[in-house]
Amino acid sequence: MRGLLQTTTFVAAPLLAALVFGGVAHADEKDDKARAQKLFIDGRKAIEVGDKANGCAKMRESMGLFAVANTLFNVAQCDEGEGKIAAALEHWERGLALIEAQDPRAKVAKERINALAPRVPRLRIVVPLGQPVSAVVVDGTEFAPSALSAPLHVEPGAHVIVVRAEGRPDRKHELTLAEKERTEFVATPAAPGAPPPAVVPTATASATTSEVVPPPPPPSSSNFRRTAGFIVGGVGVAGLIAAGVTGGVLASRDATIDGQCKDAGNDKKTCSQGAMDLINGSGPLFVANGIAWGVGVVGVGVGLALVFTAPSGKAKDEAQSTAIVPFFVPGGGGASISGRF
Repeated sequence: MRGLLQTTTFVAAPLLAALVFGGVAHADEKDDKARAQKLFIDGRKAIEVGDKANGCAKMRESMGLFAVANTLFNVAQCDEGEGKIAAALEHWERGLALIEAQDPRAKVAKERINALAPRVPRLRIVVPLGQPVSAVVVDGTEFAPSALSAPLHVEPGAHVIVVRAEGRPDRKHELTLAEKERTEFVATPAAPGAPPPAVVPTATASATTSEVVPPPPPPSSSNFRRTAGFIVGGVGVAGLIAAGVTGGVLASRDATIDGQCKDAGNDKKTCSQGAMDLINGSGPLFVANGIAWGVGVVGVGVGLALVFTAPSGKAKDEAQSTAIVPFFVPGGGGASISGRF
């Protein structure tokens, strides 16, 4: 790509510049053309010695004064080198439109256009019928709704879209487009009477700007861990209480059975029918008591572990000053809360 441009355009830059900028037709254009010609020559010299930043800046300044095909092609190359593929495509197309089809530079320009066109993101902005949109601002450039019939060529990356309507606050949107992406954005204004977004002034070296107030930070993981510990511990406490209740029932049962059973000798006892019913019907109660003890001990243990292993800070201080302490009694158990308040 560069070979053809160098041989046909860049090597003899001073001579070609004199040709393409020659033939001044009007006196009021003479100064701009002369300045654009000098900037073109100086820009090419800077690029050829490796000072691309300075050279590209001069090329763009030359294009702003008087755009010709050579200048547009050079700026397009600068754009590509800086990753601005949408701007490069525009400048290749503009330059191509200024030269004849048989011009040797046309082949190079068409090759670059064909290579860049599929990569450039397209953003189509649709204003629904009946919506009172007065303008749409894309990255600082304002468009009337009637000017948005064709998709916009935009650079890959983040973009800011502001939808404006008379008598309503601006509605701001942010989106990010990747290379080759094709996106349609529906521009709808803010609702009538909607409050403007909250902003805070931010001082800078040159001016005062505004930025949207960020949302509050999410709750810390330490709070979640501590809360989970208390929940699991609470389940454990409930299990211990259930174990104590069922244990008390079993203790009462044993006392009743002992009172209704008599020693018959030879290590044997005779029991009343009521005592036998208690003995035969106590199986589920023993199972419930065992499960309650298991849930209680595990729940309290896990809960304490979660609370005490939470990250340091206020949560840690509170966890160390408050604890769930299990207690045990014959035939049952429970739990108490101890700590500093």
